[in-house]
Amino acid sequence: MSALLMVVAGIGALAVLAFRPPEPVADAPPGEFAAGRAEQHLTAIAQRPHPIGSADNDRVRDYLVTTARALGAEVTVESDDVVVPWRGVARVATAHNVVARVRGTDPALSGGKALLLVAHYDSVPTGPGAADDGAAVAAMLETLRAVRTGAVGNDVVFLFTDGEEAGTLGAEAYVRRNGVDGVGAVLNWEARGSGGPVWMFQTGADNAPFVSAFGAASSRPIANSFAYEVYRRMPNYSDFTVFQEAGARGLNSAFIEHVRDYHSPYDDLERLDRGSLQHHGETMVGLVRALGDRDLRAGGGDAVYFDLFSRLLVHYPTWLAVVLAAVTVAVLVSLLVLGVRSGRLRWRGVVAVAGVAVGAVVVAGAVSFGVWTLVAAVRPGLGFLALSEPYERGWFVAGFCVLGVAVLLAAARVVRRWSSSDVVAGVLVVTAVLLVAATVAVPGAGFLFQWTLLFGLPALWTTRAVFLPALVAAAIFPPLVGTMMVALGMPLSAVAVVFAVLAGILLLPLLTTFRSWTPTVVVTAVAVGLITAGTVRADFDPDHPRPNALVYLQDTGGASWLSADPEPDEWTSRVLGENPERVTLPYPMPTGTLMRAAAPALNLPAPTATPLGSADAAVRTVTFRVTPTARAWRTHVTLSDQGLRACRLGATDLPGSAFELYGPSSREITCDLAPGAPLELTVTDHWPGLPAEAASLVGPRPPDTMPVQSGSRAYDAAVVRAAFRF
Repeated sequence: MSALLMVVAGIGALAVLAFRPPEPVADAPPGEFAAGRAEQHLTAIAQRPHPIGSADNDRVRDYLVTTARALGAEVTVESDDVVVPWRGVARVATAHNVVARVRGTDPALSGGKALLLVAHYDSVPTGPGAADDGAAVAAMLETLRAVRTGAVGNDVVFLFTDGEEAGTLGAEAYVRRNGVDGVGAVLNWEARGSGGPVWMFQTGADNAPFVSAFGAASSRPIANSFAYEVYRRMPNYSDFTVFQEAGARGLNSAFIEHVRDYHSPYDDLERLDRGSLQHHGETMVGLVRALGDRDLRAGGGDAVYFDLFSRLLVHYPTWLAVVLAAVTVAVLVSLLVLGVRSGRLRWRGVVAVAGVAVGAVVVAGAVSFGVWTLVAAVRPGLGFLALSEPYERGWFVAGFCVLGVAVLLAAARVVRRWSSSDVVAGVLVVTAVLLVAATVAVPGAGFLFQWTLLFGLPALWTTRAVFLPALVAAAIFPPLVGTMMVALGMPLSAVAVVFAVLAGILLLPLLTTFRSWTPTVVVTAVAVGLITAGTVRADFDPDHPRPNALVYLQDTGGASWLSADPEPDEWTSRVLGENPERVTLPYPMPTGTLMRAAAPALNLPAPTATPLGSADAAVRTVTFRVTPTARAWRTHVTLSDQGLRACRLGATDLPGSAFELYGPSSREITCDLAPGAPLELTVTDHWPGLPAEAASLVGPRPPDTMPVQSGSRAYDAAVVRAAFRF
């Protein structure tokens, strides 16, 4: 049995080691992708932050237009004013989408529908966007070059969207202008970190032909339908969401490791994993070749899919998954009944083992959650990090995995009192229940239990086969568990541990060979040691800086320092003091509990609202122009609800009474009010980064700190507010 355990462990290790991007290629034949060539584009793109409306955004767009035309594409820039409602706020911008079309040799192949590749070329204001989404943009340019060396039947459109970081504004503008009737498939490319393999995490209805193409297109087709089932139940969104909601089909892919670099100054060329860039491009080129000569209108239903060792994509129709599940469970029930009648199985033993197995899963999850809660209490500084993700996360990943093994060893010691046949049957019963539940409620997750159960059936009549379900689980689960730990972060690592132990219960028939509690005690001690080591090493230093942030607020009633950090540190306490006031401020101030302290007035330039005219009749109509300051990235306009009936930007209605304007351009807004009602509004500019005037008051940031990422909480900024009444 020890040898079999080693084999299972070896298969699991192989699955983990295979879960990585390919080696980057400096050069390659003309029809193939080379990260070295794509990197030349990325060097031009990711020089500085380039959010929508900025001068650097214009610079990147000009580069895309010039380069795509030089590569032989038909290029247009579609500029549209777009209004997108978001959580009670209307987001307003002029989005400039770059559309590069490569004509196919047989446009009638898909009835005139094109293959659409999408990546956004804007970045957040806090980072240069080398990974998010510069890597995809550069890979698309290199893919465009490769496709031009050997055209495909369908037209291929490369869409570089603007304003994704401001709320998928470019994608909304494209869909409103063009619709999706001319789109046969959408391939969207993203990043939530600076490295790792590219993972196809989202599909949609009628996805079978695209899943099949994905499996054939990439040397490392990493994907599983369980991830899609989870993602579509989450509130996340990307450009792909806009196309999908409009009725388009396709695939959404991203790399997600090293989340601490995401939306930060460290999303730069130095930290980007060139292997991730290579994986992006290889997959793009492969998908264009695979889908470019297919009829993109073809259906095929939904698919269940998963990869093995990051090299082979297994996929089959959902209807077949239902049939397989039904047949497998029916065979299991028959074998259980025969086993009981023949005396090889006892129902009491089978049920007891199943109960212990379920208990092991619950205990593992609860203990993992409790342990991390204790770690977070001992190391509150982890709350400063994105997803509370430690720099040296490997200690915790190893510790939680070993902790799961300790729980399994304890469970195996408990079930030793029952026969080996009862142990096998008990864990298979649990697997069968999970298979039925998944097939009914979450069809894409059924594969997690289908194949372990199917390969476990022979173990009911011969002990020589008891290792088979564990072997299958070792091939499927480890990369999934590792990805869950990355995607969810350490605070939710208990979820990943639960899935690890769900797979691990299939090892119980092998682990019963351990006759004492000693292995359990030793493995538990190792887990405690690993987690303790990670906790001890969770200090901040120049190589592992603490994120922090300050906001300088110039309001109508005075100036303040604000911070959304959990506590003052060496740098922020210079202006906040040791015990700052704790406040919660209304929109558009940063959300959540903030630290606040008085600040000296700097008389920074303020945005203006200029009345352009008004008319009083049955409805009072007021038109005014909002002019942001030159340094503003985003400008908030908040209107009093008193007497307000409606507002519009040109001919476009503005829902609600709060608007976010992106970019430095002035905007003219017209509002309808009750007769005689005044129009009261505040205009708030948001400047990324502390201006020199404010930075000089706090002094240089210590070397063991760094700016907070955009999106995790309020980052370094100046907020300048002015009030008006018309």
